[in-house]
Amino acid sequence: MGMRSLIAAILLAILPVSGIVPLGAELSYAVEADQDTSLTSFTANGASVVDGQTINLAQGSQTILIEASTTELFAEAITSRNSDNLQPGLNLVTVTVTAPDGETQQVYTLNVIVAAPSSVTTLSQVKINGAIFTGALDGTGVYEASVGTTQVTVVATATSQSAQVSVTGNTNLVAGSGNTVSIQVTSETGTTATYSFKVNVATPNTNTDLSSFLINGSSVSDNDIVNVPYGTTDVAVSAVTAAGTSTYSYTGNTGLTTGDHTVTVTVTSQANTSATHSVVIRVAAVSTDRTIDSIKVNGIEIVSNNAYVASGVTSVDVLATLHSGFSTYTVSGNTGLNPGANTVTITVTSQDGVSENRIITVNVYIPSNDSSLDSLSVDGNPIAVGDTVNVVAYVSSVTVEAIATDANAAVVVTGNTNLSTGTNPVTITVTAEDGSKTSYTFTVQVALSTNTGATSISIAGIDRTESTSAVQNTAKLATSVAVLVVTADESATFTVTGNTDLHLGTNTVTVTITAPNGSSATYERDIFVPGLSSNTGLTSIAVDGSTVAAGATLPIAHGVTSVSVLAVTADGFATYAVLGGTNLVTGSNSVIVKVTAEDGTIATYPFTVQVALSGNTGITSITIEGVDRTSAISAVQDTAKLATSASVVVVTTDPDATYAVTGNNPLSTGVNVITISVSAPDDSIGIYKRSVNVPGLSSNAG
Repeated sequence: MGMRSLIAAILLAILPVSGIVPLGAELSYAVEADQDTSLTSFTANGASVVDGQTINLAQGSQTILIEASTTELFAEAITSRNSDNLQPGLNLVTVTVTAPDGETQQVYTLNVIVAAPSSVTTLSQVKINGAIFTGALDGTGVYEASVGTTQVTVVATATSQSAQVSVTGNTNLVAGSGNTVSIQVTSETGTTATYSFKVNVATPNTNTDLSSFLINGSSVSDNDIVNVPYGTTDVAVSAVTAAGTSTYSYTGNTGLTTGDHTVTVTVTSQANTSATHSVVIRVAAVSTDRTIDSIKVNGIEIVSNNAYVASGVTSVDVLATLHSGFSTYTVSGNTGLNPGANTVTITVTSQDGVSENRIITVNVYIPSNDSSLDSLSVDGNPIAVGDTVNVVAYVSSVTVEAIATDANAAVVVTGNTNLSTGTNPVTITVTAEDGSKTSYTFTVQVALSTNTGATSISIAGIDRTESTSAVQNTAKLATSVAVLVVTADESATFTVTGNTDLHLGTNTVTVTITAPNGSSATYERDIFVPGLSSNTGLTSIAVDGSTVAAGATLPIAHGVTSVSVLAVTADGFATYAVLGGTNLVTGSNSVIVKVTAEDGTIATYPFTVQVALSGNTGITSITIEGVDRTSAISAVQDTAKLATSASVVVVTTDPDATYAVTGNNPLSTGVNVITISVSAPDDSIGIYKRSVNVPGLSSNAG
């Protein structure tokens, strides 16, 4: 007898029947635990398994690690010895569990299969010249090769990856079917199997047959009569020769008229023999067919000349399928439809010009006006129209199921979502099939909330919801800060104190939130108000991108009238202004950077901009004796006869430049060179020469 059974027997002997201990239940527990042979875990090679499971192991495996843990501490699990000496094939490995009572046992069995060496000699696939060969491999299968083929590429794949494959006979092929290709498969165990097929190398053929003969896409045979509609003038001819090496041509398929015409296809074989294949094309006379095969209204085929459409439809699409492709039709009466029956006429005109009417009826549905409500429930509980439904605080929506009496009526529920604390009206609108409406209402009463929480607290734009101990800096000399609070309950209210009349240093802002039921909570946040800076320092001055020190002189080119001055203040709250950076003149110009600190303190930083003298020796115009000689450099200008001087007027490009003229007085008869010397403000010299001709008196006495 086990220990637990012994204890149970003693308890039965010493405790009274009316005792407070449930004897039967305790005894039952002891016996079950004493005989428990269950496992809390059962694994093979680290993977969980169950009794009777089959486990496949790789070829050559000799051991399997079995681990079994019993539910009861004093139970015992023993694994069979063959788990360390596995044989190829099936091995029954067992775990015997003995319960704590030493008598009760349970055997757990695993089917361990160790893979044996493969003796498979079959083929899974054979490819010839890259294409899968589907013929028999018993020597009767034939692979057709083109004319002149001397070898084929054979790739044979064994079913077993461990098998070896060899191919012979696929080279030195000759014309005809006397070529045998052999494939030998040798398995892992050494067994072999041989497969073979024939390779038939084609010889030039004399085949002049057709495997396919089509007129207008339809298959025909020699001497067939092919009927085509009236007015057909040509037919499409398509043919496929029985031999891929044969070619074909055709005649007689165009210029057709009413009556019979012969279309001939001539096939020429690879051996240059030929044969003809012909059919008769019979072009029909004019059609009188006005038959309608089917009628569709709005895409639906009608029955018994009646169509049914929804309420409110005022027009329909009518599509008639005619038996003759040469007939046409028109539709009237398919628009301006009224509720109830409407007559629609289909007029069919045959190829010969004769017309015939077909009458159909289009029935427009008349809708119901029933907008009554059959039943109403909230969150699965039936209620009546006008009832009040009470829900707990924070409920934001209820599920309303409203069913209309008429299945074709539409039901819309509004007001059952986004509920707020207190009274919330809910409306059910029933729209009848004809569009008439009736509204029904009831009330949802949401209880008051006790929530004093805050979703967010921000001070001067900074989130302080969770930052209870941090101290936040405000703007300098701030006297108040904006406090924004979002309560967890949108119906709660809040007040803010300590955010106005701020003083320099630390200030405490208090937020008090009052829940809808009157309970409240406070939230305190510290802020710090700093003073103004008196820093007027500069870290740099740059003129047109070049760094300049205060008091320095910066030389710049002549003609510059302004410079770009960029200063960087040592304090980000300081500002600066530039004086004298524009309207610059030639020579020395004083420029001042004026810095104003945040508290109003002012400091100045002067420097000098030296604008260089002009070196411009250019001219705007040169006039000699009233003639413009600005551009006429090489020309020779005639003066008056026996002139002794010439007037010269010069305009310099730089108004501060000066000029001197030589060679214009006195002049001599003949060519004279006048020289203009232009002096720039920086003493640069520019020379300009112009020639004039002084003519003498004529001696011509003729």
